[in-house]
Amino acid sequence: MLFLGVAATAVAYPLYFALMAGAGASRAILVTYLVPALALVYGAFLLGETVTAVALVGLAFVLGGVALGTGTVRR
Repeated sequence: MLFLGVAATAVAYPLYFALMAGAGASRAILVTYLVPALALVYGAFLLGETVTAVALVGLAFVLGGVALGTGTVRR
């Protein structure tokens, strides 16, 4: 477990710093909002959890916020 933690961190930090250098810190931080989306997908496919309408509406709000934050969608 220690190796997995160290290896994942050793790979993730250079990628994240490259993302910050390329896109800027204000856009790079929006990546953290994608964690709930991945958790929903992983839970459904790997654990067999039920995807409810409320979860999908919440996911739409999260992704909509990311789209607004990146400037992809304007108000």
